[in-house]
Amino acid sequence: MDKGEFAYRKNLENARAALARRQELDSATDQFKNSTAAETLAATKQGLMRPKARPEEPVSGGMAEGMGMALMESFAKRDKAKRADAERSTTGAMTEVTPTRPEPRYETEFQGEFGVPGSLGDNAEFTQRIKALADRRGISESELYKVIQGESGGNSRAQNKSGATGLFQFMPDTAKELGTTTKDILSMSPSQQVDLYDKYLDRWNYSGSNRLGIMQAAPAYANSSPETVVYKKDSAAWRQNPGWRELNGGSITVRSINSYYAKQT
Repeated sequence: MDKGEFAYRKNLENARAALARRQELDSATDQFKNSTAAETLAATKQGLMRPKARPEEPVSGGMAEGMGMALMESFAKRDKAKRADAERSTTGAMTEVTPTRPEPRYETEFQGEFGVPGSLGDNAEFTQRIKALADRRGISESELYKVIQGESGGNSRAQNKSGATGLFQFMPDTAKELGTTTKDILSMSPSQQVDLYDKYLDRWNYSGSNRLGIMQAAPAYANSSPETVVYKKDSAAWRQNPGWRELNGGSITVRSINSYYAKQT
């Protein structure tokens, strides 16, 4: 028995004793309701005055029940508070182990629809070549369009200071491996550049199971884990491709490359 329950029982016993004394008093005074002058005088000497007329109070509203109910309510509130503390403690523990939400930029899957970049939507031959390539490779047209948007913004004559050229930004060495040059790529139509990109995917035995982002940037790493470092911080490729870097400006990884292309809008 804890201290609270002991105090409750002790107070209840005292209340019941007080109620018993009250009932004895009422019983004793009842005998004087029709008393004579002599009986009243005798009662005065005994210290029992006839009570003034007043409404009778039901026993159920007496001291014993009142104190008992109050104490019971007190214990109920105490138990409820203990349960609430326990629930808060449990909830707090659960909150501490809730995993942190991933950075939105690291959503590397190509989802949803993505329109044709730039003015290429008006080029029916180009869009047909893109559709044929997507069907053949088992990928979406949106994924191809996002790669083009990320590389050149839809400009088939785009060229940067590193020598990367065209819609897909072929590097000089890559162009050479494919039997052409960046100079020739500049004179190719958008449709011809799509055909060259198809040839590039063949060069790496692309099956559609890998993301085009990593195929675009570093195809030799296509089957590596997301955290694999492709270009170390401060390397030439790292300086030339700030969009490929990890969120904290760290090295370029498979994950950060795929994320760059997946997040193109």
